[in-house]
Amino acid sequence: MEEKEYQELIGPYRECLGNMENRLKILAEDYRKRYGEEPIHHMQSRIKTKDSIESKLEKKGREKTADEARYYLRDIAGVRVICYDLAGIRKLARALKKQGDLEIVKEKDYITSPKENGYKSYHLVVGVPIYRVDGMEYYPVEIQLRTMAMDLWASLEHRSCYKRKEEDRQAWSERFLQYSLLLEQMEQAVAEDREQTEKRRNPA
Repeated sequence: MEEKEYQELIGPYRECLGNMENRLKILAEDYRKRYGEEPIHHMQSRIKTKDSIESKLEKKGREKTADEARYYLRDIAGVRVICYDLAGIRKLARALKKQGDLEIVKEKDYITSPKENGYKSYHLVVGVPIYRVDGMEYYPVEIQLRTMAMDLWASLEHRSCYKRKEEDRQAWSERFLQYSLLLEQMEQAVAEDREQTEKRRNPA
C-alpha cells in the first residue's frame, strides 16, 4: 500500500473517530448532570498505522491494499474509554446502543464472560455515518470500555507476556489470572463501600 493510498484510506476513519469522541464527551456531560459524578477517567484514541494494517491483512491471508483493509478490518479506528467503575461502563454502553444513527456491527462482553487469561473489557464496534453530497456511508469504530483496574491489568499483562517464550508466557498467564481475580475483588469491595456510604447519606 502506497503512503498516498493509506492517507486516503484513513481520512474517513479519522472523521468518524472524532465524531465518536464528541459523542462520548456529550454522554459523559449528561451523566455528570444526572448522577452527580464523572463516569470517564480518560480516553485514548488511535488510527492503525500503515504497517499495522498491512500486518493484520497478511495474517488474514488478504492482499495489502486499501480496498481489502476497508472491507475486512473493523478496528482501523479505535477509542479506549477508561471508566471509574462498572456502572459507568454499563450506562455508557446502553446509551451508545440507543443512538439511532449508529449501526451495531459487533459486541463482545468480556466483563460478564472474561477471557481465559483473565482479560476483561467491553468491546463494541459501531458503524458511524459520514454524510457526503452524494449520500451516506458507515465506517466502523471499535470502542473498548474498561474500568481503571481492568486497564491496569491489561497494560501490565501485555508488557509482561507479549513476545515471551511459550513456557514463560504460560506461567505469567497463570499469575495474571490470579491478579485479575484480586482486582475484581477490590473493585467489588470499593463498590460496596460506596453503596453503603450513599445509603447512610440518603437513608430510605
